[in-house]
Amino acid sequence: MMDIQMKLSKAQKDFILKQLNRQFEMVVLMCDGYEITLKMERYKMKLVIGIFVNGSVKAAWAAKPEEHPESKFLASHQKSYYSAKRKAEIIKAFGKREANKRFNLDQKFEYKLPFFSTAQAALNHLIKVSDSIELIGEMAA
Repeated sequence: MMDIQMKLSKAQKDFILKQLNRQFEMVVLMCDGYEITLKMERYKMKLVIGIFVNGSVKAAWAAKPEEHPESKFLASHQKSYYSAKRKAEIIKAFGKREANKRFNLDQKFEYKLPFFSTAQAALNHLIKVSDSIELIGEMAA
């Protein structure tokens, strides 16, 4: 395998963002040997950028990301175990010191989703997690 680091030029990044902001357009990238397809989709009542690894998305990637290297391309999100209202109730009931001893009030869990809210977020994430990334298709040169 070649040890060449492929990165995107500014013109390629601009082309990708322009393509993804048009409906029914998609962009294909090669990231670390995986074919990544980005395309605008509808999720509930909003438009998002869907991500497909080698043409598919599997629930197992999100459920057990440590077992699947493909999951690094999915969007990571975090959520607190306790809402601000619940934290306030616990602190009121136990006092701040005792609440922090008994509960980890700042604990969060991470989950993965197969879409990004914006094209810029999707592209930035792929650049961050990929050692090599190149555009496949029209503007490849």
